[in-house]
Amino acid sequence: MTLGREPRTRVAVVTDSAAGLAPCVTKEWIQTGGFACISLPLMIGDQIYTDSDDPGVQERLVVATAEGRRMTTSRPSPGAFTSVYESLATQGYEHIVSVHLSAELSGTVDSARSSARQASVPVSVIDSRSAAMGQGFAVAAARDAARAGAAPAEVEKAALHACDIAHMLFYVPNLDALAKSGRIPKSLAVVGQMFQIRPIATIAEGKLKYLERPRQEAAAIKRMVELVLDEAERTIAEDTRISGLPSGRAVVAIQDFYGRPLAELLSERVRTRFGEAAQVMRSTVPPVLAVHAGLGPVCAVSVPSSLVPGLSPTGR
Repeated sequence: MTLGREPRTRVAVVTDSAAGLAPCVTKEWIQTGGFACISLPLMIGDQIYTDSDDPGVQERLVVATAEGRRMTTSRPSPGAFTSVYESLATQGYEHIVSVHLSAELSGTVDSARSSARQASVPVSVIDSRSAAMGQGFAVAAARDAARAGAAPAEVEKAALHACDIAHMLFYVPNLDALAKSGRIPKSLAVVGQMFQIRPIATIAEGKLKYLERPRQEAAAIKRMVELVLDEAERTIAEDTRISGLPSGRAVVAIQDFYGRPLAELLSERVRTRFGEAAQVMRSTVPPVLAVHAGLGPVCAVSVPSSLVPGLSPTGR
């Protein structure tokens, strides 16, 4: 025993399926221990689904969209969080950092906080103010810090820093689904269809915000490519500053929900432009977000590699 050293607090990390982590990543982290992911329920017609990583749910969403069926999402119950928190506590984890979908988009954070107040170990609930891999990178940063033996406050700090630095770009091929879910006025969707608007959005202060509204698909795709490359370049420069190394690297997550052509184009352009300086990760836009965005959305998020060493092939 080393005198004078504070005993390490075992910290676990919890998130929800809106993060859109690749199923293989989620499975590996769960098996490694100290991690859990809570599914956000979604409803298609009168049927509720809780396993949003199930490929069958994705297929049902496509059919339901084509048929014009009602689709909604809801927050997990406080009981779902209680079960996960207590399971981690019984495994010997003494503190839990729970990172979730923006409170402006879902009541998930409220459910987490309700359960946290009753948990047998301290739980720090973090509103990522984001979604998809904007949230996912915060989760990855928290997990890396926890596995490195960081104190709870440092694990929280790592998550919050990633939340601040990750910038999401979100391409929406049409506005119909957003209008049906109440995210935008129906009148705006009508105008969008009339003028063939293909918006590019982000999440700012926890809310969906439109950056640009290109008209025609070709113009929107061209602009999305430009913005993603600009963001990756900015992120590489930021990693150079953070790491203190001669050259930085970025991790670029590109997600889609049946928008593969654009997602593959973005991946190819990033790799061609930056080579080994940018690691591209591909995964699916979470079904709980696709319910509101419809078919074809593509999301791109970049973070400095130094913030998420566990996702970097070099482990730097």
